[in-house]
Amino acid sequence: MALDPDVTDRWGSAVAKVRIGYHPHDLKVGSYLNSHALKVLERMGATDISSDISGSPPPNLVAGGCRFGSDPHTSVLDRDCRVHDVDNLYVSDGSFMPTGGSVPYTWTIYANAFRVAERIKAAM
Repeated sequence: MALDPDVTDRWGSAVAKVRIGYHPHDLKVGSYLNSHALKVLERMGATDISSDISGSPPPNLVAGGCRFGSDPHTSVLDRDCRVHDVDNLYVSDGSFMPTGGSVPYTWTIYANAFRVAERIKAAM
């Protein structure tokens, strides 16, 4: 978002210029994630794989359900998204976030999933 150099409000102040859509870098990140996901699926033996890259946010994002924190009595997950008292159960979807706010949070879910994967790898 930026100030529009050509449009002003009734007081003469520049108005916000809002770009709706995705940034080209979003497709680059999506392509990177897709190529790594395909490698994982192939290593797991998947053979009939179909994928697509899009800059559009998915319409079905869901957040919440698995609060994280340090107290097992008030949260489901620890700070590494591991279920309290279960050594080998991690949650890496959007449920660790209380809300997605007002913007798509797909990239936050991806980033957290990679962070959790590093914790799992370290634990092995």
